[in-house]
Amino acid sequence: MNPAEVRPAQRRSTPEKKSALLHRDLAPRDAARWQDAAGAWQYLPSRSPLMMAVEQRALRVAPSAETVLILGETGVGKDLLALLVHHNSPRRERPFVHLNCASLSEGLLESELFGHMRGSYTGATENRPGQFEIASGGTLFLDEIAEIPPRLQAKLLHVIQERKMFRVGGRQVVDLDVRVIAATNRDLSRDIKAGTFRQDLYYRLGVVTLRVPPLRERKEDLATLARHFLQRYAALYNRPELVEPPAAFFASLGEGAWRGNVRELQNFIKRMILLGGPDEMEGGFLDPAGSATISEAVSAEPVEEVAAPRSLREVARQAVQQAESRAILQALERHA
Repeated sequence: MNPAEVRPAQRRSTPEKKSALLHRDLAPRDAARWQDAAGAWQYLPSRSPLMMAVEQRALRVAPSAETVLILGETGVGKDLLALLVHHNSPRRERPFVHLNCASLSEGLLESELFGHMRGSYTGATENRPGQFEIASGGTLFLDEIAEIPPRLQAKLLHVIQERKMFRVGGRQVVDLDVRVIAATNRDLSRDIKAGTFRQDLYYRLGVVTLRVPPLRERKEDLATLARHFLQRYAALYNRPELVEPPAAFFASLGEGAWRGNVRELQNFIKRMILLGGPDEMEGGFLDPAGSATISEAVSAEPVEEVAAPRSLREVARQAVQQAESRAILQALERHA
């Protein structure tokens, strides 16, 4: 989930006020975040004890400058939790910089992180600051941290520990004042055993670890989140008649596996608002096209048993293998 551009909170609140988690609805433009009555920044609404414990832990570590490691499956809202930490910290008035480490090659990622000097490599026509410098005084959120190559992991570890760095091709030391929050959907203990992730970097990043539970482990949040998204998208797409669906609609949400977590639920609600109507919501879980959410169309193999692929080629290979297996099984069933 990609949060909108961050705006600083208007006023600070005392720890006592922060502990009162009073959620309120926002206008559609405030897509991914909102403030409570005391001005404290909040996470996605939740009634789950598991999720509320994670949120409380995030609020407790927020005032410090320590690194935070956020673990959780794709779509649970790890980026929003990073925003929660940032906006409840003394750095709230400074930049929040989000860098997806999986989106860049090793060479580009090094330059993006640490900056470069003119002439340091082909195409470097000017001095350029990296994300560490751009986030000065604020927070640098390194999403998909497990995708950083081992060589860069060593350099990243040194920079985080020493709070100093050199730009690529540079000789001048750059002092840093940046809080680092990292996130991944991978099993880092497995990556450490495989030698693809440094154990020392894991311990340095995980001064405080926040584990976001998948939506299937906190189904009491389904109705709460669905109401939140219904209000938002009904207002955005001018469908006020869909703000209050029948009880059967909320009951049917529990039938889904929700392997895409909050992102999948969000997109499902958006699709219902755009294409559906009261009759479809009364009918239950299926959308107007007659198909359920994608989680019901894919293999029922447990997510935690499948290792996250390392490249798009592996993703494609895995998808082809699964499709072939399903086709063979269907053919055997037809001719049995």
